[in-house]
Amino acid sequence: MIRYLRNPTADTLAKLTRPTRDAITRYNLDGDLLTYAIDTFDTPRVVIPADDDLRARLVHEYHNAPAGGHLGREKTFAALSRDFFWPRMYKWIRKWGRSFEICQRVKSPASKQAPLRPLPIAMSAWRSVSMDFIFGLPRDAEGRTGVLGFQDGPSCSSRSRSDG
Repeated sequence: MIRYLRNPTADTLAKLTRPTRDAITRYNLDGDLLTYAIDTFDTPRVVIPADDDLRARLVHEYHNAPAGGHLGREKTFAALSRDFFWPRMYKWIRKWGRSFEICQRVKSPASKQAPLRPLPIAMSAWRSVSMDFIFGLPRDAEGRTGVLGFQDGPSCSSRSRSDG
């Protein structure tokens, strides 16, 4: 990849693997500093080489930041990925966190889920209304990515009928 970025020719491009060729536009070489950006509007991040000691030191520094305390996996990844990038970074941080003894010792246990109970059957319209927010949808023309849905219980429930 570095050879291609220093000398972008058809010959150096042909020597790259297909996945690297597909992602090459996301990388930039500025002197000896390799950066990665998801798209042209993304802030470039420094690419960290495949050096487990360096990666562990970076994760440790961000995880144990004085301002943040022992950040969890999600916050450590979010903070670190603003400045740095390496392939399968999230997976690497998850694996590192599982081996970090202090966090494993003080981690709160997973909370139990409350038992689900059926809702009472409403006998008339608008006596039982459900609502739900759904986010993460593709942006619409106005830039919205979520919807709020309402459902009237009796008008949507299945009813068994007998004619006899």
